[in-house]
Amino acid sequence: MKISEAVRKLIRLGEVSREYWDRELPKAFPRYPIVRPGEVDPPAPPEDAQIESLLKRLSEEQIYALILLMYIGRGSYSADKLVAAYENVKEKFFSKELAIAQMTSDIGLAEYLTDALSEMQKRHIDIDHMNLASPVAAS
Repeated sequence: MKISEAVRKLIRLGEVSREYWDRELPKAFPRYPIVRPGEVDPPAPPEDAQIESLLKRLSEEQIYALILLMYIGRGSYSADKLVAAYENVKEKFFSKELAIAQMTSDIGLAEYLTDALSEMQKRHIDIDHMNLASPVAAS
């Protein structure tokens, strides 16, 4: 699966999930956004499981590219310094599972990916052909 295809699917699923949580959390918690001890979250929408399933099927490199895009969309990294940012997310999220956990726990995933796509398009960067390899020093 191409990164662009994964991003489109994640955005679609994430938007549906976000709408669900925006609707259901205020119903579940009378003083929302304050959650008191003993109050129970509503059940997660099926889209949350679909997001996790989609991510688990992707390669480690694709996961790191996606979390990089998420963090670009959040404004944590610049699209102008992709290689350095990519290396940083690989260090920060040292396993595929940790990166997936970070993405699935963030309710803003769809919004961040949408913003990242916009940033990448402004810079004419094809997300399916990003060169994220560190330059190797000549021997």
